[in-house]
Amino acid sequence: MHVFGTIGEVPPELVSRGSCVAIGKFDGLHRGHEAVLGALARAARDEDLLSIVLTFANHPLSYLDPRRCPQPLMSREQRLEAFAAAGIDVCVMVEFDAAFASIPAEAFVSDILVDALRARHVIMGADFRFGHRGAGDGALLRALGERLGFGAEVVEWVEDPELGRVSSSRVRAAVLAGDVAEAAQMLGHPVAVRGEVVHGDARGRELGFPTANLGGEIEGLVPADGVYAGIAVIDGAEHVAAVSVGNNPTFTPEGVSRVEAFLLDFDGDLYGRAMEVRFVARLRGMSAFDSMEALVAQMRADVERTRALLG
Repeated sequence: MHVFGTIGEVPPELVSRGSCVAIGKFDGLHRGHEAVLGALARAARDEDLLSIVLTFANHPLSYLDPRRCPQPLMSREQRLEAFAAAGIDVCVMVEFDAAFASIPAEAFVSDILVDALRARHVIMGADFRFGHRGAGDGALLRALGERLGFGAEVVEWVEDPELGRVSSSRVRAAVLAGDVAEAAQMLGHPVAVRGEVVHGDARGRELGFPTANLGGEIEGLVPADGVYAGIAVIDGAEHVAAVSVGNNPTFTPEGVSRVEAFLLDFDGDLYGRAMEVRFVARLRGMSAFDSMEALVAQMRADVERTRALLG
């Protein structure tokens, strides 16, 4: 997949045969986004066009209203990898800044989509808005398509039969509440974070449960504090894991929140290696214990519940 940070970086010869473009924020790549990408893939294949995703490196609210800007569900790299896995040919991930925010809706379509990207087909979700002050909607896209000669497709909201309308804000709320199962139902894939394994305080090892601690800049939205059954992925290999999110209220109640994974039936040195943690089910919240024995007994119970759930 070709990746560009500005519209001007896209070589004219790359898009010379014409393109099918999907536009949107694509935060979290939930089932609604998957529907847009599926429509993109079908249209590009049927019309023999280049498939392009045009999205933002930052959330538009980070420029428009930073106080209201939500935490991202995925990092830039996670999103790019998801686009590549979906078979997208080109991703143009631009910075949403003053210059981009000032582009009128009609100019966005005519100058960027049609002239620069040679769009013959444009796809977006029903909730997406484009152009200065979000003036562009599905109706305007269709009208401009008729005038400028491209097909316009608006993908309607995806409704989960149990949860209702799927959206990034609802996924985010579920993750921050620790309901990773509900979030995964809307995402179509598990909630996942990743980072580098760093040295911790070795307290887990002393208790018989050595953990791999994620450190540095963690990619992805970390769920609410608690204990989870999950999967740790290292070098492509999946390991069942009991995962703790938060400080250790028994020993360090004022400590910094962190992500620690105890990999079941694993023995090896993980320090300095990249690890992804996928959250499958929340087992319990965080709590302080009156004794070391009570803490160890609960940790054993957490591990056995994880094993029962995930095998």
